[in-house]
Amino acid sequence: MLQVRERPTSTSATRSGALGDIAMSKQDVSVPEVAALLDNQDFRLPAVDRAMSLFELLANSQHGLTLSELSRKLNIPKSTTHYLIHTLVTRGYVQRGTDGRHYLLGLRLADVASASPAELNLRTQVTPYLRQIAARFNLTATATVQRGAEAVIIAKVESFQDAGGGAWIGRHIDLHCTAQGKALISTLSDKELDKLFGGREMARFTPKTISSLTALKAHLALVRANGFAVNDEEQVPGVRAIAVPVIDPIGAVVASVSVRGSTGQIPSPRVSLLGREMICLARGFAATIRGHVLA
Repeated sequence: MLQVRERPTSTSATRSGALGDIAMSKQDVSVPEVAALLDNQDFRLPAVDRAMSLFELLANSQHGLTLSELSRKLNIPKSTTHYLIHTLVTRGYVQRGTDGRHYLLGLRLADVASASPAELNLRTQVTPYLRQIAARFNLTATATVQRGAEAVIIAKVESFQDAGGGAWIGRHIDLHCTAQGKALISTLSDKELDKLFGGREMARFTPKTISSLTALKAHLALVRANGFAVNDEEQVPGVRAIAVPVIDPIGAVVASVSVRGSTGQIPSPRVSLLGREMICLARGFAATIRGHVLA
């Protein structure tokens, strides 16, 4: 029989959520009883339930829903709805509509559903390396792959000092103005670059953003010469990033690995040093994934 014991009421022993209210040991519960417990509707976590209900509401809404509408339909206070929406927007699962009032399902949901087995395999393999990089340099580390004319972040380990919040798994980023993107396309020929960017306008985010194909080609020549790419406040003022390509045995770039931080964390004299160290780390990582990434 399942035995439920009262938890101590001290602050240190308190845990939030339904799971924290039940203490179980191997002697307390059997496998069938666990299955029965999980089938019990009362054992559902309210926060997860609300998030799922919110997804379902937005999926069935053609033009999105406002904060007030979501609050009313979910039957929860506006303040709670606001925190829920803020969390999901930050993670990319929900996005604001063009009017700034309505909320829609975000691209991250599609990315999670459409991630290929190769990308999932690569994420599994690269994450331990990202942890090492983030700990070693005290900077946020990401791994990115190319999807058509964009790059997509597939893995991330955040530095506790990172206050930017602009990188999340599933985020689509530009190729021409991010370190990750430039590393991914660094080995492309002029003809391949013409095909990739032909007829497309390059978005300009800051005065430092590369906004012409001619300038990008010249910049990529420097990336190839140095072995690493730099985003020097080209997308967000005050933020720098360094990225290196991960190259497979036949010479194709399968991903890029990067670090990012503020201009204070990555001052100009540190850029070259980080770049050289990242090259060595990327080579070590590439050696471990041969024969697996594209399988």
